[in-house]
Amino acid sequence: MSVRFEQVKSDALQLDRDERMILGQKLLISAISQEETEQEKAWYDEAERRLADYEAGRMKVHNGPEAIDRLIAGIKNR
Repeated sequence: MSVRFEQVKSDALQLDRDERMILGQKLLISAISQEETEQEKAWYDEAERRLADYEAGRMKVHNGPEAIDRLIAGIKNR
């Protein structure tokens, strides 16, 4: 690593815990590409839509074992 990197790292490690967490989050966000950010937003929007559908009673839900049984039955019927 470069001398500059080592100096920045050393300085960052002198910050208090909360400041290090905020800095780490900002660095991570800055490292994520625009495409990844758009994909994450699309998944977040989809999750929000599904939650709204569930809360409004527009979505039929199944418990885990029931969902697996339905998937297996669907595969066997092909």
